Amino acid sequence: MFSKRPMIKFVTSIVVLIMITSTLPLFVHSAEGALAESSWPKFRGDLRNTGRNEESTQEVSNHTEWTFQTEGIIDSSPAIGTDGTLYIGSYDRKLYAIRSDGSEKWSFQTTSSISSAPAIADDGTIYFGTNGGRFYSLNSDGTENWMISEPFETSIISSPVIREDGSVLIASQDLYSLYPNGTIQWKYSYGEEGRIISTPALDEDGNIYFGYHAVVSELEQWGELIALDPEGNEIWKYDLPDQYLNQILSSPAVGDDGNIYFGSFDYKLYAIDDTGSKLWEYVTDGLIYSSPAIGPDGTIYVGSADNNLYALNPNGTEKWHFETGGEVHSSPAVGPEGMIYFGSYDNHTYSLYPNGTERWRIETGDNVFSSPALGPDGDLYIASVDQKLYALGERTEEVSRVISQLTIPIVIALIFLVALIPKKSK
Repeated sequence: MFSKRPMIKFVTSIVVLIMITSTLPLFVHSAEGALAESSWPKFRGDLRNTGRNEESTQEVSNHTEWTFQTEGIIDSSPAIGTDGTLYIGSYDRKLYAIRSDGSEKWSFQTTSSISSAPAIADDGTIYFGTNGGRFYSLNSDGTENWMISEPFETSIISSPVIREDGSVLIASQDLYSLYPNGTIQWKYSYGEEGRIISTPALDEDGNIYFGYHAVVSELEQWGELIALDPEGNEIWKYDLPDQYLNQILSSPAVGDDGNIYFGSFDYKLYAIDDTGSKLWEYVTDGLIYSSPAIGPDGTIYVGSADNNLYALNPNGTEKWHFETGGEVHSSPAVGPEGMIYFGSYDNHTYSLYPNGTERWRIETGDNVFSSPALGPDGDLYIASVDQKLYALGERTEEVSRVISQLTIPIVIALIFLVALIPKKSK
């Protein structure tokens, strides 16, 4: 027979090992202050603005789990922290932190409405701008870390981008790179009476791409796609061909091949290579405010004011289009199995199969301008002009999720336990 005391110590050690291994992901971080390692820590999900989440456990159902009511319309888009907390701004001048069960964690009062989507750093810091031209850094408990307003000459609608070194890109009339303490690292100024609404995208080398637009008069409106190196030096500019209705409010997306995709008010979606040369253009029947998403197979998805969502092949040919009952300014999101999610001005949020057929739709109380954020467990979050944030999907109960996370460590522990138990001698 074997002694019970060593066995108790052994089992205790295994239990401790299980606890450590099952919680290990909670302690894994990238460089200090960099973008949070959550399913959707910023507008468009990642630094390349692909609008894609391939790590969710399941696709989203059309079940409404809950709605969260604010006191103003919402055209901001949600971001998700590492602990599942949702962050979103409203025209009621507040930034909200909302738990994954739909209850309010805290709210932060600002001096003006919020259209900019927040970005979450891996240390829990929240960055966002306001339509009054103020830029905030909040601690994870909702207390103010710092606020700056002096550099910005106009409202901040572009969303912040947290780079790998922890610096934060934010745009108004000019593009700024800020250190995490709020001081200016560098500034890019075009020197014209224009502004930046487009949220910058980064390629694998850290180069920065964003749209710039100016409205000189009703008949003179021009836009450019601008490329900067990581230090803020201009690499190239791509001028849109016409001088009328060619503003760039769409945020560019960088494909796996390094090509850059963006929409314009001239009704076109453009594909530009990393040297600034045009590869192709695709013409819709309406202006494009929506930012493109890129599927795992390279398909480009974008909405248009002609009421359609378009799917284009990487060579610029149309794959399919899906017509809704209203303009599509919402930027689409792509789930792990290629399902597409977006909102429309017909008061609906849609899910489509990769072949363009409708999977489901849910009705909201008003237009949907906001873009969806995809959670890690088959949840989708999207806001409406009806002042509500909607949570869609069927969330697994927390206990079931914990058990699921522990399954592999428990099985490994049991295998070791059986292998190490001394056999009785006959």
